[in-house]
Amino acid sequence: MRKSTIIFLLFVSSFFLSIAQNVQLKQSISDLKSDPYMKQGRWGCVVVNCTSGNTVEEFNADSLFIPASIMKLWSTSTALDVLSDTFRFTTSVFVTGEVDEQGILHGDLWIRGGGDPTIGSDFFGAERFIDSLYQALMKNGISSIDGNIYGLATYFDSLIIPDTYPDDDYGNYYGAGTSGLIWDGNRMSLVFKTPSVFGASTTLLSFFPQFEQFELNNETTSGRSGTGDNSIVYGKPFEFQRRIDGTLPPAKTDFKVYGSSPDPALGFAIAIRYFLEKRGIFTSGNCFGKYYGNIPVSNSQKPILVYRSVQLSEIVKFTNTNSHNVTAETLLKTAGLHFAGEGSYTAGLHAIFSLLEKLNVDRTNLVLNDGSGLSKADQISPRSMGTFLEEVRQQLWFETFLNSLPIAGKTGTLSNMFRGTSVEGKLRAKSGYMKTVRAYAGYVDNAKGDAMAFCVIVNNYSGNAFALKKKLENFMIAVSQSE
Repeated sequence: MRKSTIIFLLFVSSFFLSIAQNVQLKQSISDLKSDPYMKQGRWGCVVVNCTSGNTVEEFNADSLFIPASIMKLWSTSTALDVLSDTFRFTTSVFVTGEVDEQGILHGDLWIRGGGDPTIGSDFFGAERFIDSLYQALMKNGISSIDGNIYGLATYFDSLIIPDTYPDDDYGNYYGAGTSGLIWDGNRMSLVFKTPSVFGASTTLLSFFPQFEQFELNNETTSGRSGTGDNSIVYGKPFEFQRRIDGTLPPAKTDFKVYGSSPDPALGFAIAIRYFLEKRGIFTSGNCFGKYYGNIPVSNSQKPILVYRSVQLSEIVKFTNTNSHNVTAETLLKTAGLHFAGEGSYTAGLHAIFSLLEKLNVDRTNLVLNDGSGLSKADQISPRSMGTFLEEVRQQLWFETFLNSLPIAGKTGTLSNMFRGTSVEGKLRAKSGYMKTVRAYAGYVDNAKGDAMAFCVIVNNYSGNAFALKKKLENFMIAVSQSE
């Protein structure tokens, strides 16, 4: 048999084997195309073999969709690219005035934020910063403060929340935006007592941080037995009069709801005062937060603490695994500060576009507004994400990025998916979910060990959200069986 004939037969057999291998993927795409609940919806996908560089399957790959939280893939990778995975946020503390023989500081405590999103967070050690601050005060002989506590959040600009966030997300913890000073993710806790009777009014017991001017119009009622938190908090940054409505679980003596902090810098200072007083260090003055302008500091200022966060690699993993919006926005602004000299959303987005350009991603018509994906004005294409996922594998920090993604059936937003399937523990992907949007983007190896990158985005699906989730799960399993 001639050599040319053998080569032809090998090509033909390889072609048909490839088709056979991709049958399940083609079928899953066909199922989505014919889904009757997709008639009012739009969707697109792309699957790329990163080893060969070939696009395996695609549908509406160049169309633009609302991506939801898969936007975090771009903000976290941009932070890694601009800052490096060993970067640490820095928070500086200094005092003014003099300390007398009784250990009383006749002056003020100043905390200059550096955008650290880990302070006050249970995940990173809620009182780790407080412990360091307490030890610094003790080392300097300070047992009480006859003065004020100032929180300086001038590290970023004063725009806490992107202009394109949905109005009904502003007051909730997941829509808290970011600030140069962040305590517990810019959250405010609201504690309620709920009656056992369905529809009965609940009672607000306490809130933290304890803003003096805070007022809450509580319209929540007890829900039916077995229901959870179905409340929404309304209120914009720097608005201390807020409203909450919806239902809370019945028969609870201290049910906690999280809203966004009305004033992150002030809330930070109030939290510091509270936790220092728990340790016996009392402050006679007031708390203040400042976001811009000159800081009136006397010549007697004395640095007492330079506090550094955990490495960026850990923060990125927390952000993507838990889909944490505040941290994603913080990484975006921080990247912008180091990339363009300005801690703003605009500068951060410039940094993202610069990375996409470096990775050969077609940026035509892409619309980006934030780092978390909470903005419904964001518009990206599956192909832009697919190209990104393929090209980013060449970056020195790629392993850090890859390790930050949730693992199928094991961690984060994928912990309850893919259990008992062939990709459990193997597939890694970022999910995106909000009302009318569901998206996934990530990696899984096929049978040959080739890395397969995929992105699928669905907007305005009119059917059951759980049913759609299962269909997209089947799509991703099929990716692992393709070539």
